[in-house]
Amino acid sequence: MYYNEKTKKPYQGKNIEILEATGLKGGFMTFNQARELGYKVPKGVKCIAKLTRPMEEFKVQADGSSKVEMSGRKFPVWHKSQVEKVGA
Repeated sequence: MYYNEKTKKPYQGKNIEILEATGLKGGFMTFNQARELGYKVPKGVKCIAKLTRPMEEFKVQADGSSKVEMSGRKFPVWHKSQVEKVGA
């Protein structure tokens, strides 16, 4: 239902809730993925959502042990209805 247009992998976790709020279903992509697929993002078109990419961070404790903390990096995505095919 909500998937990455390039990889065809479905989004998971909190990203599904973010995409549901857009009211759009189907494929989403980053700016660079749109370019790789032969699309262009028209000038002035804003991203539809900012999703979070989960990342593990390894922190060294004062006692020398390590601890894994989850964090995230946000990235903008566009729906396939917002982009235009280059040369079309």
